This record gives sequence, structure tokens and C-alpha cells, in this order.
Amino acid sequence: MHDFEMQAWELGPGMEAPPCVIDLRTAEQYAKGHIPQSVHLSYNQFQAEATGLVAPFPWVLLVDEGGARAAEMAIWLRARGAQARYLVGGMSKWRGPLEKS
Repeated sequence: MHDFEMQAWELGPGMEAPPCVIDLRTAEQYAKGHIPQSVHLSYNQFQAEATGLVAPFPWVLLVDEGGARAAEMAIWLRARGAQARYLVGGMSKWRGPLEKS
């Protein structure tokens, strides 16, 4: 396990919530159900807008559908000095509450 990975069970009741969760999925996927209080920023927009979004937070958690794109962007952010982790397995592993928009 790498230090930038986070398992879904680590986000269960009683666990410390990430300061910021960024959902990289499409707007349609996000609208169908997302982690409560997460921010939507699609994968295609991420690199252009991420730096300003993550700057105020000590660390961020990135999520997508299966984990691969979130892992890629976590590595990209870490190369730029930000503390980022990604949800292993993405939303397909998430068993917590969902919000719909």
C-alpha cells in the first residue's frame, strides 16, 4: 500500500473525514450519487483548475469510478507539492452514504 492510497473502510463512521473530497467523474455520474460534501471537478478539467482548489486544504482525497484516474491525479498533485490521496477502487468500493444532485 502506498501512502497516497485510502481504502473505503478508512472513511467509515468514527473515522476522520478528509478536509476535501474531489470527485473526478462526469457530471452525470456525480449527479446520480456522490460522497456527501464532495466537490465535483471532472477529470478533463482537473489539471487546469486543481491547484487553486486544493491550496487551502492540508490534504485532499480524489475519487473516480474505479480508482485509476484518481490515482493518476493524486500522483500529479503530489509532484506539485500538494498532499493528495485517492480512494482505492473508487466509487465502486464506496459503501457509505450518498448525496444526489
